[in-house]
Amino acid sequence: MQFYTDVHMTRVLSIFEFQKHFATEDKCFDHLVAVRWPDGFKCPKYNHSGAYIIKARKLFQCKSCKHQTSVTAGTCFHRLRQPLRLLFWAVYLVATNKKGISALELQRKLDIRSYQTAWTLLHKIRSGMTSSCLFLLSGDVEVDETYIGGSRSGSTGRGADNKQLVAVAVEKLGKKMGRNYFQHASKDELGAFVKEYVTKRSSVITDGFPSYKHLKDEYNLDQKKLYSPERAMELLPNVHIVITNTKAWLRGTFNRYPAPKHLKRYLNEFEFRFNRRWKLDNIFDKLLNRCLLTNNITYAELTG
Repeated sequence: MQFYTDVHMTRVLSIFEFQKHFATEDKCFDHLVAVRWPDGFKCPKYNHSGAYIIKARKLFQCKSCKHQTSVTAGTCFHRLRQPLRLLFWAVYLVATNKKGISALELQRKLDIRSYQTAWTLLHKIRSGMTSSCLFLLSGDVEVDETYIGGSRSGSTGRGADNKQLVAVAVEKLGKKMGRNYFQHASKDELGAFVKEYVTKRSSVITDGFPSYKHLKDEYNLDQKKLYSPERAMELLPNVHIVITNTKAWLRGTFNRYPAPKHLKRYLNEFEFRFNRRWKLDNIFDKLLNRCLLTNNITYAELTG
């Protein structure tokens, strides 16, 4: 018995196309089944093949061990009570909106009753935006660090309360930019950040910060002497454009900087969208697939 649709049918760009493909709960359900089990159902408990479907509850029951599972079990949508159409719309809005969307705006657009529900759903989707690190940066790579946050009272500048040190790396492709990566990092972890995201023997262009000096044995290290902020923009233009755009995005979309424990998920969102800016025709598919491969995170874990 087949429950599957064509997994490759969605190249969603317009709202009209999206509405056509996912007009009903059944269409959303069929698409999730096709994405999760393209070669046929596999029992998550014992990997048995074949299942009956309990239509009233939209559950699969394994023919061999009788284990029941839902199409969202084991994903970031596990045990969510919202309709599948709402979940699809949330992923679509997050993926296709160039500037992202706040929890309050998501609540309004999708008529979600609780702000807490909208906020939690957004963070679940962001958890699916975590980089797989399959595509490391290479060639000429600009690296720098910045401080993000600091909206609370206290000293100004880099010493302000609640600021987080974030390392940023951007690939140079001639006059254009390639991929970029962010990472929370202490001053002692900046070198480890480069080793994690940049291929060996690449040209790493950065400032004169001592934390980068030991990279010269594995990279073509080019440390620039920066005597002023203006000089930094001139010598490391790409990474500073990314830093400036990231901060403007955080302030413009969310009207504030996120709490330190949530900052990495926001940076993952910017990174995910930036690295796919030339492949927007399948960005919805990519994000939905990521959400299905990402473990669930609960509200208690987000706030604990």
